[in-house]
Amino acid sequence: MPVVRPLFVLAGLAATVVSGATSDAADTITPKDRDFFESRIRPLLVKRCFACHSAKSKSIEGGLRLDSRPSWQKGGDSGPAIVPGQPEKSRLMRAVEYVDEDLAMPPDGVLPKSEIALIRQWISRGAPDPRTAVAPTEATSTIDWKRGRAHWAFQPPQRQTRPDVLDTRWPQNAVDSFVLARLESHQLRPVAPASSETLIRRITLDLTGLPPSPNDVDTFLSDTRPGSWNRLIERLLASPAYGEKWGRHWLDVVRYADDQLRTEYYYRPLPHAWRYRDWVVRALNEDLPYDRFVIHQLAGDLVPTGSGDNGGIAVGLLALGMMYQDDGGTPDGVAIAKAETLDDRVDTVTRGFLALTVACARCHDHKFDPIPTSDYYSLAGIFNNTGYIDELVLVKPEAAADFNAIQGRITSLNNQLKAAKKDDNKERIASINRSLAITHQEASLKFPRAHSVRDTGSANMRIALRGNLRKPGPIAPRRFLQALAGDSPPPFTSGSGRLELARSIADPRNPLTARVIVNRLWQHHFGRGLVGTASNFGVLGERPTHPRLLDWLAIRLMDSGWSIKQVHREILQSATYRLASTSTPVHLAADPDNRLLWRMARTRLNIESWRDAMLAVSGSLDDTIGGPAVDNLFAASRRTIYAAVHRDIQTESDKLLRLFDFPNPRTGSGGRIATTIPQQQLFALNSPFVIARARELAIRAAVGTASPTDRISQALRLAVGRSPTPQELALGCDFLGATPDQRLNGHLSSWEQYCQALLGSNEFLFRP
Repeated sequence: MPVVRPLFVLAGLAATVVSGATSDAADTITPKDRDFFESRIRPLLVKRCFACHSAKSKSIEGGLRLDSRPSWQKGGDSGPAIVPGQPEKSRLMRAVEYVDEDLAMPPDGVLPKSEIALIRQWISRGAPDPRTAVAPTEATSTIDWKRGRAHWAFQPPQRQTRPDVLDTRWPQNAVDSFVLARLESHQLRPVAPASSETLIRRITLDLTGLPPSPNDVDTFLSDTRPGSWNRLIERLLASPAYGEKWGRHWLDVVRYADDQLRTEYYYRPLPHAWRYRDWVVRALNEDLPYDRFVIHQLAGDLVPTGSGDNGGIAVGLLALGMMYQDDGGTPDGVAIAKAETLDDRVDTVTRGFLALTVACARCHDHKFDPIPTSDYYSLAGIFNNTGYIDELVLVKPEAAADFNAIQGRITSLNNQLKAAKKDDNKERIASINRSLAITHQEASLKFPRAHSVRDTGSANMRIALRGNLRKPGPIAPRRFLQALAGDSPPPFTSGSGRLELARSIADPRNPLTARVIVNRLWQHHFGRGLVGTASNFGVLGERPTHPRLLDWLAIRLMDSGWSIKQVHREILQSATYRLASTSTPVHLAADPDNRLLWRMARTRLNIESWRDAMLAVSGSLDDTIGGPAVDNLFAASRRTIYAAVHRDIQTESDKLLRLFDFPNPRTGSGGRIATTIPQQQLFALNSPFVIARARELAIRAAVGTASPTDRISQALRLAVGRSPTPQELALGCDFLGATPDQRLNGHLSSWEQYCQALLGSNEFLFRP
């Protein structure tokens, strides 16, 4: 007979279970109840339930665990399973009695009546359970939050005042004051400024990825009015080529590619990926505020975009990532594929915008940063509620009627096809299929498409124990990182949570977002960021060489309305940027790595800028902005940013890119490593592409020239933006005079060889 308990006691127990709180019931269990559980209930649970409802089960059915009292007190996905003292209100009781077929347990058949009676008796007695310890596989956090949050990157940027310096004449702006203060603290001075010829080549390559034309050089050198440098900056920032150059840097960060990895050996083409690439270029050219730049790429489909931006295109950042699938369709394989796909999204977003390696917390708490496993699955849950749209149709309002008409025709033809198949009318089926093909082609040509995402739900994920989605642990509410948002960040409740995540990242109170992007900008101007690990601001990352300057730039970015171009201006207007790249023994001994910025570092052009520069100086560059990807770089004259990029080396174009250190877009890249290998020089010597550019440059150098010296001067002005020295003229004349100016057996003529040497020279390959 069930034990009758006062109603208020039962209600209290039920509320305890529903809330998920633990009680001290284990401390008050009578010896008789303990013996009953250990002798009758524990063996029954082990025998009948643990295969599906314990930490050792491959998949925890319904999210319900019965291997400890705290576990069953939390309940499952459908709520509490046990209401102590009330078997008639306990879902476990309904399940074992097969009252509801959807809840029937165990699934292989109803239990013997004697065992059902034991479960009822146990619940009626208040479900006494002495098992207080949570199974060791239950996720718990061991983060030292006080120590973790003390790390510099998690502290808000501080407003900085310009430091006092001894040499008050040298600084041109605040950037210089911060740099000079550090130099003076080490008894160092900056080297002399670079020449005007060097500066216009440097800044033009930096901002546009293209060398200056001879006319550009002449115009700048002849402009003696005050403000000539600032006018040059503004002209280059206004160039469409600016967005192409800096868009490429961002595409590295977000692992842009024109195909999608589905399995280890299967790549699915993404024919509309270029629309996201063009969106990035356009956003940078328009100086879209960086906070909006962030929000559009994470949740542009959920907010009005304005400025002609299409939010469905902007979220290509998420749509163009890895989308793993399991070949065999096994439960374990499916779970692994899903886990890898979610990992791609979490890693790309957190490293790209926050410079944090959150993906390291996928299987366990982060070993170094204050990022528990629960935070990883809080973010993974957001992307688990984000579905992929293969082809989002981009329809303007005025074209909606045409679009609807075509879709109506497609629907009608599909209905006709079903009827024809039902009648087995092969001739009719063939005719309808031809009409469908024509209609689909018409729609494809008439209405542009993009790869996009959409919200598909709002459910929270469970922590995957040891990273295995088949072993779910506690629920991880969708929310922002605790290291940045406090001990109890509010849960995300709107749809997937993407918009709330985007706003949390773009929030000025977030200590990382502004710092991370200004550091990326600094890195691409100076060859190295103020933080050397551009995508890792965590404990294992490098500390900033100039922390006060980093904070000043971050706050300057936010104060300017998140203007990326304004940060460029602050950097480019500085005397630090305009330093020569020369060195002295004293400087090298004191600071061999130039961490203190006593000079400008020479940097080798990436493959995009080198190839584009060859096309530009030879007069063959097609400067058309945007459009579908170019498949063959060797036959095309478009800028290299428009090359089709694959996630594995599949084409000759991809091999060229990887030969010159283009990153594999399976993951985001915060910076490239410049290698020097023989194959690179062999390409410069033997590639038909380089040879063709050398021939075109030789033809351009001959235009309007009357003598070999004039021709040499013209070639150098075209290639490197300066006139030759007397020694260079003499060497050039000696070579050209000793080599027949004719093609022998298909080889290059002397002038073509001379131009090829220019295209492969260090001066052409390096930004000064």
